[in-house]
Amino acid sequence: FDELRRAAQDLTLVSRGAQGSLRVGIVPMPAIPFLPIAVKRLRDDHPDVFVSIVEAREAELLDRLRKRDIEIAILRLAVVDPGEEMKFDAFYDERLCVVAAKDHPLAARKRVTWPELLQQEWVMQPADCTFYEHVLVTLDRLGLPMPRQRVEAYSIQIQFGMVLHAGLLCFGMRSQVEFAPDKAMLVRLPFEFATPVRPVGAASLRSHELSPLAQQLIGHVRALVHAAPTPP
Repeated sequence: FDELRRAAQDLTLVSRGAQGSLRVGIVPMPAIPFLPIAVKRLRDDHPDVFVSIVEAREAELLDRLRKRDIEIAILRLAVVDPGEEMKFDAFYDERLCVVAAKDHPLAARKRVTWPELLQQEWVMQPADCTFYEHVLVTLDRLGLPMPRQRVEAYSIQIQFGMVLHAGLLCFGMRSQVEFAPDKAMLVRLPFEFATPVRPVGAASLRSHELSPLAQQLIGHVRALVHAAPTPP
């Protein structure tokens, strides 16, 4: 029934002049900074293609993949395990970090300690967010207490807004600084979490071959990632 519904949707798109369609799922970060550029390059080659972008949490994206509501999902292996039914095309490695504004008092330091970070005010994701759980598990494994948050926000844009305009700290992934539109105003504080590096990439169903459009989009994303500065 899902396939019949999607076929009907595709027929509607064709009747409106579309020459194909691609449905992509993303988490708010890291896909947002580079995905629009990749989609533009795809549409430069295929101007009549219809692209649908769904923004959701990792678990929901995997569920949409299983239902074939989307063809690929760009997500982080650090916070979710796609399972054997999925294949994964890695783009780059990722690691947890602490993000601050460049004018924050700790931004110019060459080294900061966790007790110093605990004294700062933080904005963090809600407790029912997958990324919050990832932070909680990471800190617990390292024996570090959780900071006391002052503001709660799921949207990474709101979190960065609080970092830039209210002087708060937030947890992030390195790509959130390297690819963020406001990266000139942000900095990763010099505190390293001794945790395994996990990749960011595109997940898809093993049982279904990727369409040429999906393969081209992945190629454009990979090219953008390789052209970006490599995090230290």
